[in-house]
Amino acid sequence: MCASVLALLLGTAACSDDGELQDSGETGDGDGDGDGDPGDGDGDGDGDGDPGDGDGDGDGDGDPGDGDLAVSLSFGAALGDQPVACGQAYEGVGSEATTVEIQDLRFYVSAIELLDDQGEGTPLALDQDGLWQYEDVALLDFEDGTAACQEGGTAELNDTVVGTAPAGDYTGVRFVLGVPFELNHQDAANAPSPLNLPSMFWVWQGGYKFARVDLRNDNPDDNAWFWHQGSTGCTSAGPEEPPAEPCLRSNRLTVEFQGFDWTSQTIVLDVATLLDGVDVSQNTAMTAPGCMSSPDDPECMELFPRLGLDLETGACASDCSDQQVFRVE
Repeated sequence: MCASVLALLLGTAACSDDGELQDSGETGDGDGDGDGDPGDGDGDGDGDGDPGDGDGDGDGDGDPGDGDLAVSLSFGAALGDQPVACGQAYEGVGSEATTVEIQDLRFYVSAIELLDDQGEGTPLALDQDGLWQYEDVALLDFEDGTAACQEGGTAELNDTVVGTAPAGDYTGVRFVLGVPFELNHQDAANAPSPLNLPSMFWVWQGGYKFARVDLRNDNPDDNAWFWHQGSTGCTSAGPEEPPAEPCLRSNRLTVEFQGFDWTSQTIVLDVATLLDGVDVSQNTAMTAPGCMSSPDDPECMELFPRLGLDLETGACASDCSDQQVFRVE
């Protein structure tokens, strides 16, 4: 697969010898980070190392066994009723009806379960494809490295999670927006794909950006606005040391849909709903652009309730059932 797409990547992404996806880092001011995310801002050299083998260790090659279902879950990203695409201008976004373009839109999902009519979950065993899926984590990618997405983006897109489950009558789905703690704090430069992308990583202490939505607005003086979802309040000996205990605020969102038909319906992340009531035309002075998942970030105050998360604790405000950013179509 890698050789066939190498010519499309144009330097913004590369594939290693074993077919893993790598990118060139994220949009910023040249320091390897550029968005004011937690960490020391030095880029950490992540992205120039050799990724892991990504071969899935031989478990889950996509061939279902006897009595198993081959499952493909479709995901999408939209701004209201418009699908998200790089190079497209979107009007009327946020509290000030700002016109924006997408610079990046990617997110990790994990712990996917198919639900029966009693709400009991059966884990979906992800195909270990060496590119988009590793263990129980999958990356959904809705930027193609063109137009405003060209810095730090990749040419390849992914809107599907593929796996197997025991045969059954499944009427719902549940998943987590985020990377589990056990995988969240590692050396991204040596991690297996899709956990080897420096633009989806802060530092070992903070871990991965579970979701990344970067916008460019029409304000010439302050034209960047980002939502980077990830764990905060992580404690260790230093930025390059992983925490021994879970972070104070995990900021992982559990999403559940009953009455979901995986054979015909799509799970959509709606950026317009996420940013409803949020001023994306400007940013609080002396803070990182947009919301970086911290309780001391003013731009997160209006946004976190849409996620169903408590900004102070990083946990579901109730049971996360009041989240508004994902919907089913």
